[in-house]
Amino acid sequence: MRNPKTKQGGQSLVEYGLVLALIGITAILVVKAVGTRTSSTFNNIQSTMAAQGIATSTPMSASS
Repeated sequence: MRNPKTKQGGQSLVEYGLVLALIGITAILVVKAVGTRTSSTFNNIQSTMAAQGIATSTPMSASS
């Protein structure tokens, strides 16, 4: 006679694995999208400041 809990436990483990994989993929995509958007925002700010003469387009070295 087979133990039905053993088979059900294996199915649960697979389902948990699939849910964790889906959460991981979603997290990676969100971080990538936010990183791209943040980088774009900082580039726009730098361009605007350089156009107004507030900042240079290249980083300044520290003065001694």
